[in-house]
Amino acid sequence: MDFKTFLIKRVMMSFFISVTLITLAMAIVGLIFEPQMTFGYEAFLSPLIFGAIASFPMLVFYSNKEQSMKEILLRSLIHFLLLEFLILSNLYILGILTSPSMALSLALTIFIINLAVHLVSYVHDRRVAEEFNSALRLLQEKIQDTEP
Repeated sequence: MDFKTFLIKRVMMSFFISVTLITLAMAIVGLIFEPQMTFGYEAFLSPLIFGAIASFPMLVFYSNKEQSMKEILLRSLIHFLLLEFLILSNLYILGILTSPSMALSLALTIFIINLAVHLVSYVHDRRVAEEFNSALRLLQEKIQDTEP
């Protein structure tokens, strides 16, 4: 897969899924740890910013050659560690992490969102592959029917 296709199919899809799940996670974690907190319109930007931060580590998966299972697992581990580091360090720098329990909750939330992003991507890719294989099968049958 070329880089442009990878960027559109993997990174952008990861961004939009992440933004949706980050918004949900922010609401849940916020209600648990800071239920009295209110926000202005600038709060609408944080899911977009953290979605971009969360999408950046997807570049670890880019390769223009086929990867072995060992390479995929290693890249997945690197991706996850980079994801946790980038998001938690930004939250710490911004002063959003107020307690160790909040940091642990957010680390777990990042893990769950990461799993959900990969699951949604897998389901989408599987559906596209099934549609492609079905269309290919129909084309092969059509070719066989027209051969003398």
